[in-house]
Amino acid sequence: MLRALGIDFGTKRIGLALSFASLAEPLTILENDPNIFARIQQIIIDERVQQLVCGLSEGGMAVKTQQFGTQLSLVTALPVVYVDETLTSQVVRVKTKTKRLQHQRTPVDHCAATEILQEWLDLQPTKVFA
Repeated sequence: MLRALGIDFGTKRIGLALSFASLAEPLTILENDPNIFARIQQIIIDERVQQLVCGLSEGGMAVKTQQFGTQLSLVTALPVVYVDETLTSQVVRVKTKTKRLQHQRTPVDHCAATEILQEWLDLQPTKVFA
């Protein structure tokens, strides 16, 4: 069974999600610090990840995200595919709005990574998960 890691890249935090068959589940949020590649590499080893799925936004962040994805692919020797992440964080905030007060700004990076990964999973042939 193919295991994929969804990534919501940010300059401060990186949200991660993991595939379980054809479903994406939130995994964790990591601080984007100098040890980020080693920490993600350890997750990849522990979870037996075979595919990286990174959200790609428009504008200046797209370049930073692609640089991050390229470096991560070199470090892990895994392929990276990019999925349009336009509005994913906003979609997550709307979905979770009823679960907390509006004025709270709880990080949702791992939930955004879940949306990104699920979008990619939904486009894959079902035999990939057998």
